[in-house]
Amino acid sequence: MSTRRRTRALAVLAAGAAVTWLLTAAPGANAGQGADGERTRGERTGGGLHGPYVTHPEMKPRDNPAGDVCPFDMHTEFPVADLTLRTWKNDAGDPVFGIESGPLVARVTNTETGETVERDISGTGTHTYPDKNTDILSGTDWAGVLHKGDKPANKLIIARGYLSIKITTEGDRTKREVLALDGEYEDLCETLS
Repeated sequence: MSTRRRTRALAVLAAGAAVTWLLTAAPGANAGQGADGERTRGERTGGGLHGPYVTHPEMKPRDNPAGDVCPFDMHTEFPVADLTLRTWKNDAGDPVFGIESGPLVARVTNTETGETVERDISGTGTHTYPDKNTDILSGTDWAGVLHKGDKPANKLIIARGYLSIKITTEGDRTKREVLALDGEYEDLCETLS
């Protein structure tokens, strides 16, 4: 049976980064190159912000062993996945800000019991990149997968309100930390247990 909880938290870091970007980037936000390297309308040279670069992230099926995310072996697939990511980069080519949206449906199976749930997670998320190793993904109606060692650990959150997660990659290790969770949410690890 699914559980729903309500919690409030502050996302000063994520909100501050998004507001800062909006204040500094608005005049030239449509300048730069497209994903294929061709110049887009409103081209500006210099100025420190180029884009949007448009990509379509692939959502491949994945398997997680017991204890990695949930206490059971699980399989996730995406019967509906048509995401678009628009990214703006600085003069050095590093990402500064991005917007990701599009239809996305996740089907998660507890492979030990065979129980399966399907959730529409077609929200809109914003990416802010405070440094080369960090991506702060924030938005509504999307999912956060928290592995062993993340903060909090071992959760598969389907947020119906606001969710902000800091994702830090160092070498081949990725750590996630929930910065804010506000509104209704479901932990599929509990739902499928």
